[in-house]
Amino acid sequence: MLNQLRSLNHAMPILTGFFWGSVAFAMSPLNLPLGLFLGTMAAFLTYLELVTQWSFRAPSKRKEPIHDEEWEKEMVGVDAGVISTYHRAGIAGEPTLVLIHGWTSGSIRMTSRAQQFIDRDWSVVLIDLPSHGASSPLKKWSAEQSSTLVINALNTLHKRHRAMFDGDVYFYGHSIGGFHCLRFSKRRSELQFGDQLSGWILESPMTGYSEIFDETCNILRIPHILRPIVLRKTIRHFNAINGPERMITELTDADTPQWGIPQEPTLLVQAYPDDRLGSTHHERLVRVMKESNLSNMLTEEYLTDLQHSGSAICLSRDQAINRWIDKAQNHSSSD
Repeated sequence: MLNQLRSLNHAMPILTGFFWGSVAFAMSPLNLPLGLFLGTMAAFLTYLELVTQWSFRAPSKRKEPIHDEEWEKEMVGVDAGVISTYHRAGIAGEPTLVLIHGWTSGSIRMTSRAQQFIDRDWSVVLIDLPSHGASSPLKKWSAEQSSTLVINALNTLHKRHRAMFDGDVYFYGHSIGGFHCLRFSKRRSELQFGDQLSGWILESPMTGYSEIFDETCNILRIPHILRPIVLRKTIRHFNAINGPERMITELTDADTPQWGIPQEPTLLVQAYPDDRLGSTHHERLVRVMKESNLSNMLTEEYLTDLQHSGSAICLSRDQAINRWIDKAQNHSSSD
């Protein structure tokens, strides 16, 4: 019962406030000090539920969906509604790129990034994450549930457009889109084309939730003494949303490498400095791949003219990606 309530937005704050508030109101005429104590407890517990819920907030505004006849729009039904997808088919047998946008962004901001792959005759698939673009909203937003729904949508596209997935498949993720890509690398067995994964492009990626949790606590000015309590509640809400098969027990379970780590050639193309995520996220990726003996799989490009946000068009980024693709495909053909 509690898990069902935790998976719903606003349910726990309302229930907690109503229950303890009612108890305090009923006790006040009989024992005023106890009533006041219970009223204070009601306010405190409701506060904890409210700040916990903030970790599962969705963007307040959405980017417009793509309205371009060159992109075939397909609304794919999933458990939580629909995922909006857009694709352009390239030459059969050429690679396919799946491109995932960042937080509060949308596929419409990824079309310029997609162009260099279209010019290579690749197939390109763009995804509006849940609560973004034209995709359905989530009751409570989490990157895990979002990843689950995108996996389901991609498997449906694979079934409908098998020819588009005949060749190698690459993923390209920006910011939280990169966080999704890391999760896909962990959950590759759930992708119908998982054995065709050939490479990853991570642009200024988010690589862990630990820093986002700290940022949320700082924004809400949650006292440090209460943060462990809020964290435990956050984990319980996460597990209620995502079910027993993907439960986490501590915050680092949502950080790379536990969250996921690429096994294929990977390009890190990083805004330097990163005015949104700082250096912690990309440094974690580099460190973890080194510790996992995967340094030979990682190419690092640090670009001073690339911004974390607002860089839909960036020549140096496109040049770095083209160099990496040429190298990756030449290596693949020599094998």
